[in-house]
Amino acid sequence: MNRRRLGALLTALVAAVALALPVLTKDAYFIQVASAMGIAVVLSLGLGLLYGYAGQMSFAHAGLYGIGAYSSVILTTKVGTNFLVGLVAGIVVPGMVAFLTGIPTLRLRGHYLAIATLALQLGIVEFFVQASELTGGTVGIFGIERPSFFGISLKSSTAYYELIATAAIVAYLLAQQIVRSRFGRALTAIREDETAATALGINPSRYKVAAFTLSAMFAGLAGTLYAYQILYINPGSFNIDWSITALSMVVIGGVGSNLGAVLGAVAVTLIRQFLFSFGDLEFLVYGIWIMAVIIFFPGGLVGIGRGLLAFWNAPETRNLKPRSGLAPTQRNSGVKNVD
Repeated sequence: MNRRRLGALLTALVAAVALALPVLTKDAYFIQVASAMGIAVVLSLGLGLLYGYAGQMSFAHAGLYGIGAYSSVILTTKVGTNFLVGLVAGIVVPGMVAFLTGIPTLRLRGHYLAIATLALQLGIVEFFVQASELTGGTVGIFGIERPSFFGISLKSSTAYYELIATAAIVAYLLAQQIVRSRFGRALTAIREDETAATALGINPSRYKVAAFTLSAMFAGLAGTLYAYQILYINPGSFNIDWSITALSMVVIGGVGSNLGAVLGAVAVTLIRQFLFSFGDLEFLVYGIWIMAVIIFFPGGLVGIGRGLLAFWNAPETRNLKPRSGLAPTQRNSGVKNVD
């Protein structure tokens, strides 16, 4: 069985377990945590496309995540549209914002780009606060109700979890198709050497803007799912902390890997749930954990897995015994044994 078929089999197995989770457990807290994982997976996959494959840093993803949430909720609660229209808006509007702001922003590189996306993040949150007639200001929007989707009621936590799990699976499969396409290979070329990519006929600015737009659409989907999971949103839900958390998911999981983005999202969600018990020390312990992973495991969780596989396979080559009683150096030296 080749590597791709094995990966497809494992993906199908994990997807089946994720969709069957409400049957396997009735624990409401576990379902809630699993829902948070699914939303984090979608957000992490989107940022992974931009940072992991295109090599572009972004601190604006919490804001784009929030635009998705607000766009969907405003349409369904204030305009009265159905959930499907709100879902589409939650995906498209962040993509449009990313496209329009990405044209000037993504011409920058390095720390200049990071500062520009940080400014975009702060501007988005300030808009949420100031546009109080639309967004509810600092109070936010409450009284959000879970919808029906194609005639299926999603009001229960388990039913809504199934939607989140399905969205996360589709997002992963879509991300895999993107990185395996010509577009994905172009992004990797830009990340490795932008000058060389330009020499090959790739337009870096065009591809980076497209990657930013796609990444924002993933973030918008995650934000929409989050809004109907929590049933309340305010500007504080989408501050810079979430942008840093999203980046930590990609880095901890393994930069340049969709599997890494998934593992990082799951790991960070579980760790943050565990660290609630530390009270005021939560962020201190969380920061130390991130630093430890980056210093000792720079390849992330995927890098650890690859290292373990390499270690597992190495003895097969080290323990090969020569066919005769000669030492390998004697047998390969071309010197005849005269004993």
